[in-house]
Amino acid sequence: MMTTTVKMMKKTMSVLAALASIATLAFSAMANTFAAEEYCDDELRSMANEVAILVNEVREENGLEPLYVVPYLNEIADIRAVETIEDFSHSRGGQRFTSIIDTEVVDYLAAAENIACGYGTAAETFQQWMDSDGHRKNILNPNMTHIGIGVVYDSESDYGWYWQQMFVETDQVLENQYLPNSYEVVPQAEGDVNGDGVVDSFDYLGLCEYIYKTKNNIPVYMNDAQIATADCFRDGIITEADAKVMVRYLLGEYKKLPFEF
Repeated sequence: MMTTTVKMMKKTMSVLAALASIATLAFSAMANTFAAEEYCDDELRSMANEVAILVNEVREENGLEPLYVVPYLNEIADIRAVETIEDFSHSRGGQRFTSIIDTEVVDYLAAAENIACGYGTAAETFQQWMDSDGHRKNILNPNMTHIGIGVVYDSESDYGWYWQQMFVETDQVLENQYLPNSYEVVPQAEGDVNGDGVVDSFDYLGLCEYIYKTKNNIPVYMNDAQIATADCFRDGIITEADAKVMVRYLLGEYKKLPFEF
């Protein structure tokens, strides 16, 4: 009886050892698969765009203007993210990070950067920056006007994920600048410039701001749908004539928008 029990115990131990070995191999294979995981450019760009949205959301909460995303700034932010894998600092080859900016493309007045590593989601990375006084200060700097976001994943690096934010202040309208998706306003009616479904003084103020900034070459943004609905005079351009039409509509002199001759 004792011999049978011992044999059964040995057999059970052998089975458990085999299962443990299989589990170890499975875990190792899973880990190797994760380490070898690659992310396509579209996935990384989507994650970067999510950061831009988070930046503008917190700026709005603090009464600040949103930052315009610029493809060129995204490109150099990606380069900086790659550079931080080897040298996690705000310098590059003995020079400041700003040496990467081509001033013929972006004639900036001021610039700042945030870098981060280790987190694999936009939300975690953004929170890491917001928990740091210096990084938070850059995100909420009222003078900054444009931003670029870079993100890279390197399975063989120390921290895997590396992120960069490139902030610039400029008085120029930069090529292909845009606001991230959550700020894509969709007008609900003619004259509804801000997309809240009601034509009121806020739309008038938004229209006047656009006219003023455009005339003075100050960065300002309205998407195609906003421009179409702001053209209250229907002459193909946004001018003081459109503002006058909207005022008369708000005062009840005109019964509908756009104004019809």
